[in-house]
Amino acid sequence: MVEYIRTMVKGDHAANDRIEAELDAQGWDDFPTLLGAVFYFAVNRRFNASTTAGEVMLFVAEMRAAAPAGAPKIDANAAESLVRAALDPSLDLDVDPQMAGRIQGLAILHLLGGRHTTDKDLDDLLANAVEAAERA
Repeated sequence: MVEYIRTMVKGDHAANDRIEAELDAQGWDDFPTLLGAVFYFAVNRRFNASTTAGEVMLFVAEMRAAAPAGAPKIDANAAESLVRAALDPSLDLDVDPQMAGRIQGLAILHLLGGRHTTDKDLDDLLANAVEAAERA
């Protein structure tokens, strides 16, 4: 599952499609936990506790505008809530799990994709996410 996220972030579509087919056959049972952990670390890599509501709103607007063609539509309010909850886990969160997964995937691409992250930084973030997901 880590390689699925890595190939998604790196834009290696052929490898990502191959891994997706393997996961379709094996099952995605632990994927939501891992995706949530990667999202948490990606958000906290970009933002911190002093991030303002306006900065979160701007990020969500930029993320939605930069979404690739054909990407699933996401709810802006839910996206802002998820980002704020990643910064402050004590916040109550009521977001549909399917919508949360869409938001997390798009945010991970926006935060880590392109030239935003070195291979080493991505490896470190994914290792931290795996460790956190295993503890969850």
